[in-house]
Amino acid sequence: MRASSPMGRKFVIADPATCIGCKTCMAACFHRHDVPNDVAVPRLTLVTTRTISAPVGCHHCAEAPCVDACPTGCLFTDDEHVGVHPDKCIGCRNCVLACPYGAVEIVTEKLPPEPEAASGTEAAAASAQDDKGARARARAKKRKRTKSTVVKCDLCIDHAEGPACVAACPTKALRVIDQDYLERGMQAKRRAAARATAAFSSIAFNAELDEEG
Repeated sequence: MRASSPMGRKFVIADPATCIGCKTCMAACFHRHDVPNDVAVPRLTLVTTRTISAPVGCHHCAEAPCVDACPTGCLFTDDEHVGVHPDKCIGCRNCVLACPYGAVEIVTEKLPPEPEAASGTEAAAASAQDDKGARARARAKKRKRTKSTVVKCDLCIDHAEGPACVAACPTKALRVIDQDYLERGMQAKRRAAARATAAFSSIAFNAELDEEG
């Protein structure tokens, strides 16, 4: 069994020749993340032009520029994927600028309204506190009115059935690219290159035989 490594990471890619632009993949991704303590937003985006239609998502780069650009460690990289620590996001959008695929998004949510100010004896006690503490609390409350979170493909890593978008695609246009897939592709290309070389050599060799005969 092969040990996991950044080279062997998985990512999802689409075949534009097979994609029909139905957005079923986006709906499946939305449904998978429409759970408590998550952000119900699709992690891939359908791109359509006059000539192609294909969803685009995170490639989980081995040398991820989004991770390098993140100042708080919200984005991290391990042997399996590029992941997110949601509680560390400050909404700076450095990751959005750094991603070469446009696959990272910042979602800002409104938090519930702040509790109303205390009254009576509680208000009197609060007013007795020093001005510096009151200003600090006011700034903290202002910051807590919204919450920013990095949203990107997580490969449905906590689900044994794998990425929901791949399973949902009606035309099988989405596929999971892993090290085995890449190696099969490389081997096929090498065989094709070897056949091309052999064909060239055999033509020259046969020509020499004809001359000798």
